[in-house]
Amino acid sequence: MTLLCVDDEASILRTMQRLFRNKPYEIVIAESGEQALLIMQEQPIDLIISDMRMPGMDGPTLLEKSAQLYPKMCRIVLSGYADFESTVAAVNLGKINRFINKPWNNNELINVVEECLESIKLKKENNQLKLKISQKNEQLKLWNQELEEKINLRTKQILASLKRNERNNKATEKMLFNFIAINSNLNGDFAKNVGNLAGRMASKLGLDKSDINDIRLAGFLTEIGMLGLDEKICTTPYNLLNYDQKTEFLGQGKIAQQILSPAHHMNNVLDMICNQYESLDVIATLGNNVAQQGSRILRVARDYWRYAYGKIAPEKLEYRHVCIELNKGKNIKYDQELLGILESNPELVEDGVVEQGINSQQLLAGMLLKHNLYSTNRLLILAEGHEFSESSIDKLIEYEINQKHIFSIVIEKFTNQQKLIKD
Repeated sequence: MTLLCVDDEASILRTMQRLFRNKPYEIVIAESGEQALLIMQEQPIDLIISDMRMPGMDGPTLLEKSAQLYPKMCRIVLSGYADFESTVAAVNLGKINRFINKPWNNNELINVVEECLESIKLKKENNQLKLKISQKNEQLKLWNQELEEKINLRTKQILASLKRNERNNKATEKMLFNFIAINSNLNGDFAKNVGNLAGRMASKLGLDKSDINDIRLAGFLTEIGMLGLDEKICTTPYNLLNYDQKTEFLGQGKIAQQILSPAHHMNNVLDMICNQYESLDVIATLGNNVAQQGSRILRVARDYWRYAYGKIAPEKLEYRHVCIELNKGKNIKYDQELLGILESNPELVEDGVVEQGINSQQLLAGMLLKHNLYSTNRLLILAEGHEFSESSIDKLIEYEINQKHIFSIVIEKFTNQQKLIKD
């Protein structure tokens, strides 16, 4: 910081130089008001100490001009005369911070100067802090705007696709799953595992087939709300996220609602996904019994595979250790009955018995697909329950030729009672 001393007496200036010699600021001197103004034009001055009476430009005039040109500068006036009018002018026009009589007390003058400089320092730091806060706020506004635009863009794309396929619910579900499967920040295999486990647990509870299908679908789409989240939030284990990132992660239900709300046939699925991170007490208040049961199942199935994939903690856990972790949240985060089902039936998380499939050349119109058919890169080709027609068989054969990949297709039954032709 820089201190400017102004006095027409050289001895006074030398005294001030000696007084402030060992202080941590620069001392500049001027022998007149005119010279002081020139110095202020050439370099920044934080504090000025001026004599009241000087030949030419007097102290009040100098301080008045400095107050006009450099209002943030601190001003101290020295006077050895009891001149009331000059004092009033210095205070009113020069806007001085302190008035000190000559001869001065060295300690008093040093204390006054240091108080003024400390005040200037605090004001500068405060202004810098305000500037940083302002810049951060602008940056946050920009990020929020970019995030909102990203969510709106993705939502519009999904909604446009939903409208084009709303007459075919299976095609809509296939499309939504593929949004997750092709996203580099998410994992199609994880979604399939969650969906399959959720469906198997629902079957163990003896739920209706339609409810089982909704719960399985909710598992497939459990991460659809993460399409609008930042890449780091999607790819970092939950326990390593900071508070703000966890808050954003847990708010993914709002994004899921934006994406899925136009698909009215998926209301049960939407309720399960939006409430999957709510507490058991909140889930119990849901008016929809299917959504209640589905949300409870989804919590267990989802977090089983999150532990297994290292999505909660960096370590990937095996079945026994996952069950230990889940039991820590028994009756708080996870339903006790569902944990019992999971622990009593380890086969639920295994692939199970491999069913015999047929190739595309053996397909007949009217056959029903028993399980979802996925491509090698985890995209959903045909949904479970698809009834084959001559057209869909031809398209599947063409797809196999183009992709150089042969599918093993598990068939459920024949709607036209045709028999399988074996070559």
